[in-house]
Amino acid sequence: FWRTFFEGLGFTVVLSDKSNKTTIRRGLEAVVAESCFPIKVAHGHVLDLMEKGVDKIFLPSFINLAREGEKMERGVACPYVQTIPYLVRAAVKGLPLIAPSIDFGDGYDQMAKELKKELKDYDIGAGKIKRALAEGAKAQEEFYAKIQARGREFLDSLPADGRAIAVISRPYNGCDPGLNLDLPDKLRDLGVVAVPIDFMPLSDVDISRDWPNMYWRSGQRILQAAELVRRDPRLNALYITNYGCGPDSFLTKYFKEVMGDKPYLQLEVDEHSADAGAITRCEAFLDSIENVGMLKAGRRKIRQVSYSRSGRARKIFIPRMCDHAFALASAFRRHGIDAEPTEPPDSITLELGRKHTSGKECYPCIVTTGDMVKICTRQGFDPSAAAFFMPSGTGPCRFGQYNMLHRLVLDEIGFPDVPIYAPNQDEGLYKDLGMVGSRFVRSAWQGIVATDLLNKCLHESRPYEKENGAAETLHREFLGRICNAIEKGLPMDPTLRDMRDAFEGLPKNDIKKPLIGIVGEIYVRSNEFSNESVIKKIEALGGEAWLAPFGEWIFYQNHTNIDAARRKGKLSEYFSCLTTHFVQTRIEKKYASVFEGYLKTLHEPPIKETISLALPYLRASFQGEAILSIGKSVDFTRHGVSGLVNAMPFNCMPGTIVAALLKKFSEDYAGFPYISMSYDGNEQAGAITRLEAFMHQAEGRMNDAPARV
Repeated sequence: FWRTFFEGLGFTVVLSDKSNKTTIRRGLEAVVAESCFPIKVAHGHVLDLMEKGVDKIFLPSFINLAREGEKMERGVACPYVQTIPYLVRAAVKGLPLIAPSIDFGDGYDQMAKELKKELKDYDIGAGKIKRALAEGAKAQEEFYAKIQARGREFLDSLPADGRAIAVISRPYNGCDPGLNLDLPDKLRDLGVVAVPIDFMPLSDVDISRDWPNMYWRSGQRILQAAELVRRDPRLNALYITNYGCGPDSFLTKYFKEVMGDKPYLQLEVDEHSADAGAITRCEAFLDSIENVGMLKAGRRKIRQVSYSRSGRARKIFIPRMCDHAFALASAFRRHGIDAEPTEPPDSITLELGRKHTSGKECYPCIVTTGDMVKICTRQGFDPSAAAFFMPSGTGPCRFGQYNMLHRLVLDEIGFPDVPIYAPNQDEGLYKDLGMVGSRFVRSAWQGIVATDLLNKCLHESRPYEKENGAAETLHREFLGRICNAIEKGLPMDPTLRDMRDAFEGLPKNDIKKPLIGIVGEIYVRSNEFSNESVIKKIEALGGEAWLAPFGEWIFYQNHTNIDAARRKGKLSEYFSCLTTHFVQTRIEKKYASVFEGYLKTLHEPPIKETISLALPYLRASFQGEAILSIGKSVDFTRHGVSGLVNAMPFNCMPGTIVAALLKKFSEDYAGFPYISMSYDGNEQAGAITRLEAFMHQAEGRMNDAPARV
């Protein structure tokens, strides 16, 4: 596609060398934050092209790879693939990049506009770009047709008692000998033919029923290939994955579900992998399937049990991510549905979560899995009277897969009929939430805003209180009053005014402390157990914390959903989201006005401004928390913050991206102090030492910081 496109415009196309030890080593040395193996190697390829002296390096941000006419309209790339140009820019200075945002779902006209903007230095007309795109698309379709024809030819010629290994992977793994230890050739040496996933008739398989929210392009293809292998006795699977691959932390469990009883070999490849071990495992696998014989495996049907209006008699359990869970439960009860937060997560929660997951999933997913298992296995639990609340999403990060993994876990532990209420955070979100009650969204939002303000009061008071525990006592009291007001439909204003008076009247020490901004993944930064009480540790080390608010995410979802509904021509959803956003903005401003002149951290930027502040580092086409963390980090510098903490789950893809981009951000802001704290439930011995060193830097910055606005 792209070679044909650029040659059609008159460019000479230069490819980087094939992946080799030098490419890998240079990539490992250049990468800023710990990512997956292919992304590290990609850094090496960029350096190779720079060495070749090319004028420009084409390094696009691929967003949606779904092609027209396919059964699933959304097929996004993972966060690392979407952000590779931004990651490389943070790691290597002076890159001459052509880095468009490519979304095949938007069509070639929009793609042409994006490419014209990126190629503005060459004065190429829009018509010429469109013609080159058409030629590129034609070349790509011809290529697809040829390899599909060759794949069908091979499968048709494979005898009934024949044997072949389907290499199931992403193309940058399975088709790159430098990244896959040359396993296809090694399999051939062992007497078996390897068939690439690209040659398999994936279009013959529809996975949309079993996996309706599989939004990753690679995930769709991997599960389609698994289904084809399961059905065909002549085929067995070699699944190549990488350490730190976010999507595969979920896909490997799904893959096992699809394969049923049929054996397969899964190999995790990274920079430490050795040929000898891989060959030994391949030999052992081939021996094992030889003994098993030809097998067309069965599998259990994957059931989608979701919450609906008919389930209103059930109690909804809400994961206790933060105080906002209590407000949300009150909103449910206000509208006739019993609800309560789960117990606070603890070591038992974590143990249960790890028992029922691989341990490679996101840390919040492991914790919330433990939340659910703990509820289901406690004495007196009635599965016919219970449901769980776990919102979904449409990618690119892993959050949208939590509810699917939870579904599988509930099935495994014997609760297949306990539903999960999983409203999707897309342009139909408020329609999905509307099943609870026409004013449920308003009640829930009132609770979110009031709780955000309560947390600001706590964080501004606790570091300075003269009586230990006084601020937390008030916090507990007013959280109860907020929830009571929501559940009974009472006005919130009296509670907010009393809250201001109570916190403002607390006896406080008149000392100056460095203000520390906290950004990052919303669960970990908000959940005291998961972040190992990072806010209290900051306070113990002489600081004050400004936590990015929960409501920020809701405003961001409104922004992206309004834009998506407009682009798709969904007028009903567009006006629904727009109206809801307008009402929520009015409520937020009204509640905040009560604290004017008191809360130093009161004002948060409008979401469009937050996104705009992030644009020098990250484009808005990459959706999710990363752009909020970067934009809010820039905003913090304007408001007297002396240092930044990026709180993230271990191996969190958006969190890792933020960690990489903060390096460049810090350089741009005269060495602004920051620290990325990664959590996985295992307390790290050096974490407190790192935090102490960071706080020392922040104290030094405090005297040079601009006055708070």
